[in-house]
Amino acid sequence: MRVGIFTDTFTPQINGVTSVVSDLERAFLRQGHQIYIFAPAYFRAQRHQNGHIFRFPAIQARFHKESRIVIPYDRRAFSVFSELEAVYSHTPFSMGLLALRVARKYKLPHIHTYHTLFTEYLHYLPRLIRPSRQMTERLSAAFCNRCDAITVPSEAMREELLRYGVRKPIYVLPFGVDMQLYERSPKRDVRQKLGLTPHELFLLYAGRLGPEKNLDFLLQSFRALLDRWTGERPLRLVLAGDGAYRARLEELAQRLRLGDRVIFAGFIPREELIDYYRSADLFVFASKTETQGLVLIEAMAAGLPAVAVRAMGVQDVVFPGETGALVSEAEFVEAILALLQDEQERQRLRAGAKRKAHEMSIDRCAQRLIEIFQQLAALTPATL
Repeated sequence: MRVGIFTDTFTPQINGVTSVVSDLERAFLRQGHQIYIFAPAYFRAQRHQNGHIFRFPAIQARFHKESRIVIPYDRRAFSVFSELEAVYSHTPFSMGLLALRVARKYKLPHIHTYHTLFTEYLHYLPRLIRPSRQMTERLSAAFCNRCDAITVPSEAMREELLRYGVRKPIYVLPFGVDMQLYERSPKRDVRQKLGLTPHELFLLYAGRLGPEKNLDFLLQSFRALLDRWTGERPLRLVLAGDGAYRARLEELAQRLRLGDRVIFAGFIPREELIDYYRSADLFVFASKTETQGLVLIEAMAAGLPAVAVRAMGVQDVVFPGETGALVSEAEFVEAILALLQDEQERQRLRAGAKRKAHEMSIDRCAQRLIEIFQQLAALTPATL
């Protein structure tokens, strides 16, 4: 099948959407499908690259320097639209609107994946252009209702879109990861790099350092954990990631007297992060705004059990008693403490995490997407 993937974010930008699109690209190709990716150019040279990736002119967003505002015009890309058999969008913005036009003009089935709970990220926009939560919900519904089908990472996100007024079919499809990336041998000694001994217990968080990630609570919980810890092995918390909120978190860590017990590791490339997952003893995740939380799947793929706060998307990717613990904020410290004191249980959860990650692999997700496209293609094209 010839599938066009439309996205407003792609390499070299690093985020969950980019990771999903990159993994899906490899999975589709392995299954014999022909893939075209329509994405922004982050520097001029990308505009002249050939192949199946078409880079559109784009300007840097002043309110978020990593993001690009795409100008959806590229003659070379336009010449292949008529060859597509399906349209797959990962954004409701510039490239998503182009995806709508392409699907309508060529009467192609169009699936949109709703990745982000936009109502929880409005604070990143300047006040002058910041829509209200209600307007954001209405705009999301309006876009989704012009597609043929929607996929979401969790049942809770499906309920959210239904509340917005989305009437098109919604499929719950949490994205896994490319398990081939996790089959290689470790390339680096992460503990040595961080200055940790093999004797220390190493808790890991990975992701953007932003206020929506509930990291103040995570640091406060770690302080409470240290106050209750009576084990012989020292505890460390490593935050792998970066963001504008980092300075605020470093200040909080000082106020909580965490000292060198917390390590701010900064941004870690995705392939290197795999070795961080493998080296850690437990993954800790407190965010309550995720539609899925891809890092939880990545941790599972590396065999790292997780303790996560029970919230929207997280509920569909953490399996209590099989891959980790899913708890309330009030139970968070107790759950971490229990697992740190039970190495045998952690080993059992490691095996369960790997097993579940294989069941949710990106190859299975790609296969399911093709099945949905084929079902849609057999129907009369939707009126857009």
